[in-house]
Amino acid sequence: MHPLIVVSPPAASTVPKTGVRISIFPGSATPAMFAARTPFWIGYGFAAGPGGRPTDDREVLGVETRFELDLDGRPVRLVTDLQLEEGFTVSKLDVANFPEGLEAGWHRFVGRWYDEGALVLSSDKNIEFIE
Repeated sequence: MHPLIVVSPPAASTVPKTGVRISIFPGSATPAMFAARTPFWIGYGFAAGPGGRPTDDREVLGVETRFELDLDGRPVRLVTDLQLEEGFTVSKLDVANFPEGLEAGWHRFVGRWYDEGALVLSSDKNIEFIE
């Protein structure tokens, strides 16, 4: 079974989000510039593939299936929202909120998507935050 990467978070997510969403997904329309000190969030996750059902007491999405984010070379704390069916994880969303935004200047965002601990996708985006 292979999970699907969720580009747009599900509407039913219980994780609060501040400001607008910035996308760093490879090939997406990442802004080249963004207003300094303006709230925003970045979040991605995984969902079980079509017909995904737990087998042999294994979670559909295990703890090593995750999204990680670094900002300017430092890990960012993410809040995780799990959706369960019959006690098994079928959807996982990791969100980083920046309620104060970022100071003016260039900032580097590196995202990594892992499926059961194996790196399956990465993104490296630079955004200039302006006054």
